[in-house]
Amino acid sequence: MSLTNTLLKFFDYAMPFSTLTKLMGRLAEAKMGKISAFLIRDFIKAYHINLEECQNPDPASYATFNEFFIRKLRKDARPIADKCLGISPVDGTVGACGTITAGRLIQAKGIDYSFKALMGGDSQDCAPFENGKFATLYLSPSNYHRVHMPIDATLVKTIHIPGRHFPVGKRNTSHMPGLYTANERLVCIFETQDGPFCLIFVGAAIVGSIHTSWSGTVKRRKGLGIKYYEPDQHSFLKGEEIGYFCFGSTVICMWPESFGDFTDNIVEGTPIHMGQPLCR
Repeated sequence: MSLTNTLLKFFDYAMPFSTLTKLMGRLAEAKMGKISAFLIRDFIKAYHINLEECQNPDPASYATFNEFFIRKLRKDARPIADKCLGISPVDGTVGACGTITAGRLIQAKGIDYSFKALMGGDSQDCAPFENGKFATLYLSPSNYHRVHMPIDATLVKTIHIPGRHFPVGKRNTSHMPGLYTANERLVCIFETQDGPFCLIFVGAAIVGSIHTSWSGTVKRRKGLGIKYYEPDQHSFLKGEEIGYFCFGSTVICMWPESFGDFTDNIVEGTPIHMGQPLCR
């Protein structure tokens, strides 16, 4: 590891990201009148937000910064691809993609990490995905932050894994091994007519919270939080909303070898929209 990367890693571990995340989350939720309005306008300008895509295009109508950040889009803003098995659940950038080999996933060039650690340590949860595919999708602050179901599926199990809140941008993925296994995350295992499918919400710095449509805001805890669900208790159609992040973060999708390969548009470093093809 280079001296630069060593110093960057030291900086990341020394920074109180969890405390900063809690503080920013509270500020984003606060109704601050003109201050909130200013922050929203400034954010729109800085990140070139396309208001024409929004279900509610009036910035002044949002009471808090967070209310704007998790804004909904018009139904026709993100068409759902129907000639593919699975779609992208989010707007973002393909951070990494490939095959789950010998229990390892690629984080960045020259860096891999443990699939078992990512999933919370249960080998039985990992087994169906060995030799399957994964796609890591990074959401920057400028992206639409709601998460949608990639494929028709029923929720089987969730695993909430407590952790740190390191930034998950390109700088950190390229110099901090095990980044995704260090951060807080929510593993969601679904059953489809073709087999299991896994989607993981990965927390990060400044991410105020992870929210799901079946349990609301995920409460942070000290130990693993495992929940099982009855068949058909929570079933979702492809493209249906299943949650959101309260700031930029990452979603990791995984499917078995039997599902097939990525669609041609899935290339590392390329942007992607929710609803575009992900797997064949």
